[in-house]
Amino acid sequence: MSPEKDAELCKKYPKIFRDRHESMQNTLMCWGFECADGWFDLIDTLCSDIQNHVDWAIKLQRSALDRGEIKEEDLISEEDMQVVAAQVKEKYGGLRFYVNGADDTVSGMITMAESMSYRLCEECGKPGRPNNDGWVRTQCEDCRSTFDQRRTETWKKEEK
Repeated sequence: MSPEKDAELCKKYPKIFRDRHESMQNTLMCWGFECADGWFDLIDTLCSDIQNHVDWAIKLQRSALDRGEIKEEDLISEEDMQVVAAQVKEKYGGLRFYVNGADDTVSGMITMAESMSYRLCEECGKPGRPNNDGWVRTQCEDCRSTFDQRRTETWKKEEK
């Protein structure tokens, strides 16, 4: 992903991407978003939904405490409730969004986004499909032909 899009996601979702600039000993997010810009909107929407869910769960817990339904010592800390990205990448033509702290709802959101990535061009975000030969990439026809042209030109240069 471009540095600009990377920075935009990190700025918009600082809690989810809090480990983005940590060392490789602590997180795989140190490598950034290992996919192209075409999935930016998909990742942005996923992160928005995840953060809204986490914020709602935190408020729900506070309300339960205020109503006396749970005790102070039974509270889960906000830090422990926060979903944190561990790695975001492309693999076999699809998005992989690995996190720590996901509940079943967040896991379902991630599964849906990963499934949708097989229908969106990783390069430009238009409708696309995975290829069925070689390195699996999900692309629209325009990006696929441009990619194939660049690859052929590179091979010709290497043969000389």
